[in-house]
Amino acid sequence: MVDPLDPGTLALPLTFRRARGRPRKPNALTPAERARRYRARQKTLAMHVVPMAVHHSVVRARDEARGELERLRGELEQLLSQLRR
Repeated sequence: MVDPLDPGTLALPLTFRRARGRPRKPNALTPAERARRYRARQKTLAMHVVPMAVHHSVVRARDEARGELERLRGELEQLLSQLRR
């Protein structure tokens, strides 16, 4: 604060400059916690991978089941048409 009666006092800047960079979060993770979460994420992603051989066998079984279903539906339609006569 400047004293108007004293010519020797100077006005001091009362503004504070922030530090450079992004301000820290109050709940920031430590590097160990961040690494632990990363490893857990990688482990869960690895568990969802299906080998291609298993995938192909499942797709083949699905296609066979669909073919059988269509055959049985056709047979059912034939039997129902015989009953209606």
